Amino acid sequence: MKTVKAKKKTLAALLILILLFIAACSPNTQTNNSGGGNSATGNAADNGGISAESTIEAESYDYPALDCGGRDFTFLNPIQDWGFYTNIVLESQTGEVLDDAVYARNQTVEDKFNMNLKEINFDIGVIEQKIKTTVLAGDSAYDIMYCPAYNNASIGALITQNLFYNLKDIPELQLDKPWWNQDVQEECSIGAGNKSYFAVCDVNIMDLQVPWCVYFNEDMMGKLGLDLPYSLVKDGKWTYDRLAEYAKAGAQLNGATTFDWDHSNAAVYGLTAWEHGMGALLAASGERYVSKDQDGNPYFTADTERFLNACDKISQMTGQKGVYLSANDWPNEFNYQYIFRDGKAMLMIGELKAADSLRDVDSTWGILPLPKYDETQSRYYSPVTIQMPVLTVPITNSDTHTAGVILDAMAYLSSKDVTPVFFDVTMSQKRLRDDESIEMLQIIKDSVIYDLGMAYGWSTNLYLAIRTSLDTGKNDAATIIDKNKDKINTDMAKTMALMN
Repeated sequence: MKTVKAKKKTLAALLILILLFIAACSPNTQTNNSGGGNSATGNAADNGGISAESTIEAESYDYPALDCGGRDFTFLNPIQDWGFYTNIVLESQTGEVLDDAVYARNQTVEDKFNMNLKEINFDIGVIEQKIKTTVLAGDSAYDIMYCPAYNNASIGALITQNLFYNLKDIPELQLDKPWWNQDVQEECSIGAGNKSYFAVCDVNIMDLQVPWCVYFNEDMMGKLGLDLPYSLVKDGKWTYDRLAEYAKAGAQLNGATTFDWDHSNAAVYGLTAWEHGMGALLAASGERYVSKDQDGNPYFTADTERFLNACDKISQMTGQKGVYLSANDWPNEFNYQYIFRDGKAMLMIGELKAADSLRDVDSTWGILPLPKYDETQSRYYSPVTIQMPVLTVPITNSDTHTAGVILDAMAYLSSKDVTPVFFDVTMSQKRLRDDESIEMLQIIKDSVIYDLGMAYGWSTNLYLAIRTSLDTGKNDAATIIDKNKDKINTDMAKTMALMN
């Protein structure tokens, strides 16, 4: 048995060295993001980036002495069929570089702490109920539970039922370190003592695939005589107005008589997405439904003039037939990813994971961050999709010391050994088509943001109503806000009463 373990340890170490060598040989994606004012992004620290490879490499890590005696350590993890990578545990190497990085990470953790990682999966649509019934029944089968952050207001509803530990009461979790998503920590720690009931790290790398961005067809733009937007982004001038101009230019009937959807006709749309894409576009303005004061208390912020103006700009664009096409009949052809892939739209708003569906596209495409509201906005914002899984420790776990040690080590190794492979190999070498898109990827990952109001479920219904309104070209945000504001304030007060 010791011989097998030793062989696994040697193999894992060798594999990590190979993967890091591949990442080191990839194109340099680091950009100088310093500066303020109207610079493209501001600095990485200000942007709450989802990874910090250079910082991770500079950090030393002291692995605590822990022998788990060969026990299993089990994750409850949501799965879905939308194309995200959700694997935490792999039974063997596959030869795919990302899989093998995850496998090597797990082998290192298992060997260091004499334990076995396990993963139990449930569909994302039922996992909220599974978590609730499991914990309320006192079932300790799961050491860690991943829960979708916003899906049906999952995490907020479960937190208020006292199903999870305050992670700040688990000292082995070094939540202030760069291998934990600092934007989530800052945004979603609330109340007295800034309680934090969930966290995000790259143990489940779905969190790396969930930022929203803009895809565009470079060949189409070239044929129309349009400049590629990369310089606009770098100059801090990529705005709502510029996106609308490009989308309008991209709308071409090409001999068709109507922009009504028909895959067989020649019409090309300017921009395609779906409802959540419009919610993301609004968030890219920097406007929030709920903000937090210096004492960690939330307050309503969706009724400002700038918020309403941002809604108006978006609805003016989406209300123009041909300029915008909403399509989400997954997995059929009337879906924004397939419409863009098939050359039926010049631009698309989608998550980073959408790049996987474009691997075999013959035309040249690129990516951009979501645009700013206007040029006075100091930075870009890249919101995450509502189903992003967040990590929790259920109160049925009687050994939080072990959970903290293993999770923190996995988070550290993930950021050091898995995250660079995802960005520098899977995305930069296998997905993106040019160096400028790789530079845009750096901006996107350094500008990720997380929504406090939806994470706790307070503003979810408001978000859903407004994103649907924007998606259909309407501008009734003021009416929707007026109908929802009082309930949001009441729900925030109820949550804070429990927190404090």
